[in-house]
Amino acid sequence: MSAAEHPLVTEGRRLVEQAAAGGLEVRLFGGIAIWLRASEPTREALGRDYPDIDLVAHKKGSRDLRELLEREGYEPERTFNATHGARRLLFHAPAGVGGAGGHQIDIFLDEFEMSHKLDLGARLEAEPLTLPAAELLLAKLQVAEINRKDLTDAAMLLVDHEPGAAGGPGHLELPRLEEACGADWGLFTTFTDNLDQLAGMRQELPLAADASTRLEERVGLVRQALEDAPKTLAWKMRAKVGRKKRWYETPEEVHR
Repeated sequence: MSAAEHPLVTEGRRLVEQAAAGGLEVRLFGGIAIWLRASEPTREALGRDYPDIDLVAHKKGSRDLRELLEREGYEPERTFNATHGARRLLFHAPAGVGGAGGHQIDIFLDEFEMSHKLDLGARLEAEPLTLPAAELLLAKLQVAEINRKDLTDAAMLLVDHEPGAAGGPGHLELPRLEEACGADWGLFTTFTDNLDQLAGMRQELPLAADASTRLEERVGLVRQALEDAPKTLAWKMRAKVGRKKRWYETPEEVHR
């Protein structure tokens, strides 16, 4: 089934709209968010099956969001939510809920913490429906042990977003990437390592020649911008230690 037919794309949009109607700021995250921001040719070339819905919300609105999802028929993962509910929530859709059922909703509250920690809450309201492209790219390329799926999602985003000074539809905000990676040597290292991997697999992707060239140029542009960006004192001190000490976390896998 193509992403265009997938009921979770529609369901993700609907949940964001339902939250907004109740005064809650919620945005789509992850693969579905990238698909929604992409052009039709890029969706056709690089789209995939999307088994779950990822959302970001403010911690202060988590109680209301829980209540909304339960009204919509979603079942909370009670043990996980009791343990991790200050920063992350999981809900499951029984059969028939959300157009399909059987899927999971993964909600990150202000922060995204996997291989590295990202502050998402500060820019939650920057754009409607999804997080900005810069946050989506940071989340994909902060994975230290990255897989082809995440690299392909990152490629999908870069093909259709021009790096520059500002964000918005079709734009990738370089200053946000520079700020995040310029303050954290570990994040910088993982992110640029993954950009290099993406450059190496570019020719394997089923892209038209112009899109492939655009991807190559944008990967290079982002990487050079990060190399040239100012670095904090903490970044410089950690850089002296380098790869002799592990610079990323290995988060516990959430079983779906």
